[in-house]
Amino acid sequence: MWLIGLTVLLLGLTACERGRSLDRQRQSVADRLNKEAFVNRYRDPQGCIALSEEALAYIADSLPEYGDGVLRAHNDMAFAYYQMSDHEGAERELAQVERALANPTAQMHNADIEGAIAQLLRARLLQRACRIADSYRLLYDIGRSRTLEHNRDNVLYNYAQTEYYITMLVLNFHYRQGKEARVEELLEEVESRREELRVDFAQDMALNYALAYGYQSIGESLTALDYCDDNFGILERVPGAWCAYHYANTLQMTALALKSLPGMVSPDSVLALYDSARVAFFSYGDPYQMLGGVTSTARYALLCGDTARAHEVLGQWLNMRNTWTPFTAPKMEVGFFDLLLRSRMARDGDQARRWYEHQTELQEHIQQGEREDFALQQTLAESKQAQRWLTAAAVLFGAMVLMLTVLAVLLVRQTRRLRREKHELEQAKQRDVERIANVETCLSVIRHDVSPFISYLQKTDLPTDLREEVLSQLSHTFDNIKNWTRLSIPTGLAFRAEVFALQEVLEAVRGQVMRPHAGVELRIRPTTLSVHGDRQLVIILLRNLTTNALQHTTQGYVELEAQSDGKMVDILVRDTGSGMSDEERESLFRADRKPQGDHGFGLILCRYIIKKHDDMTCRGCSLHVESHLGKGTTMHVRLARGDTSQ
Repeated sequence: MWLIGLTVLLLGLTACERGRSLDRQRQSVADRLNKEAFVNRYRDPQGCIALSEEALAYIADSLPEYGDGVLRAHNDMAFAYYQMSDHEGAERELAQVERALANPTAQMHNADIEGAIAQLLRARLLQRACRIADSYRLLYDIGRSRTLEHNRDNVLYNYAQTEYYITMLVLNFHYRQGKEARVEELLEEVESRREELRVDFAQDMALNYALAYGYQSIGESLTALDYCDDNFGILERVPGAWCAYHYANTLQMTALALKSLPGMVSPDSVLALYDSARVAFFSYGDPYQMLGGVTSTARYALLCGDTARAHEVLGQWLNMRNTWTPFTAPKMEVGFFDLLLRSRMARDGDQARRWYEHQTELQEHIQQGEREDFALQQTLAESKQAQRWLTAAAVLFGAMVLMLTVLAVLLVRQTRRLRREKHELEQAKQRDVERIANVETCLSVIRHDVSPFISYLQKTDLPTDLREEVLSQLSHTFDNIKNWTRLSIPTGLAFRAEVFALQEVLEAVRGQVMRPHAGVELRIRPTTLSVHGDRQLVIILLRNLTTNALQHTTQGYVELEAQSDGKMVDILVRDTGSGMSDEERESLFRADRKPQGDHGFGLILCRYIIKKHDDMTCRGCSLHVESHLGKGTTMHVRLARGDTSQ
């Protein structure tokens, strides 16, 4: 399983995509060197540096465009220098990473994640120098950039993510005394992702150590011991996993956790663990860790009352101080000088004063960093609070906008509904007005149209042929009333559309109208046109128009003629009768006005028939009149043409 994971690591540490222009065999040589350097980053930092330098030299000679290989080699070297407490060397390599990122090559597909890894190491260097605010700014920016989340299936990204968690947890425990409020949330996040963040044994042990520190910072010493046990298990059962650095760290963390659990083991056992960790750190050779081992052992020896042992341990490092650059690790150094003063190791007052002055100088440096960090945290907290207020305001504003939008939509719908209902009511009112007018007109016209016929029929000396004609006209009048009533009701007379020859309709009209007066001629001009409409309704229409024309013509003629413009048929009913005034012409086809003069149901019925044709054919059917008083009238009937090929 671990061999598979290590193989995947190699794929993650090389370029995500290899260009066709690179020699695959040469690239595999550079990848192998970088892989060996990465594997040795904890166990043998000097060997890691040597392998990385070899990889860089090979890339410069054979693969100058292989940018991913260059980034990986410089990051490996920077980490190795960090492990050796050569901070200048680490900064030098990180500067090389920055230069490479500023001049990207065609084969640099891992630039974003390698840049994040370099920034994480710089954050650790800043922590050692107690520049906590600057370190946290880097971590904060990396977290907000979400660079580490772009590819969680790539081991290189998993490595960067574990480095982020390790740096955050160490920052909280060692440099903030466990006061970081987010530590529990951070621990839960790491626990939830523990299985997917597998890299190799070395990184697993580093993350276990950081988790142990995290749980120790919140007082859960037993959980911290569990992670120490995990590390001991890896060191014991996995061939090649042994590393003095991880062994010493785990021993020291175990001693710290046991010290927090009084009665679990004896003080001598805890001191032995601290001392074993110190010896392992010295064998590893990292001055930073060596100083940490010295201070931890001496502090616990003083706590146990073993001043001689504390002096022995402190003296070991005191003799080596000429190899240590001051202010490299102020946190460790101030603890060391504090122990020197507390254990009364000074030879004389001058030496004690120098130690005290140096300790005070270190403390001021540390406190300055803590003040800057506190100010930064205050600023970030205020910014977060302001962001929360802005978010709450935005949510509230959005809710108000949404509510207003919903209300506006509802208002628009309600307005449209009310308008529709108002329109329907107006239409219904208009229909009611028309129905009332129809009834009034019906009664008026019945009296108007039927009374003359009744008067004729009451005459005892009326000739037989005239009586028959009066009865026929009376019958036509009642037919008109019946048809008008059926047409004026919305669900009334059915419309039977068909195409029929107009000449046949004209001949039918000739046979149904009254005989013209003496001296009046009924003319029907022949036509070959056809009409699209209801044949029976067209007969009624033309019959009524013709009858009305004959009734009002005492001299001349009544003529029916058909014309066409290609789409419509115009039927003209022309007479030489008395004509009409403008007032009569305007009210001629109005059902809501009483008929003027000698016109009745026939013309009102004509209007309904035309409207029926227009509604059913949607072709613009119409009926209008031209008339001049004393000069005759022409009725224009416009119907849809049935055969447009003629």
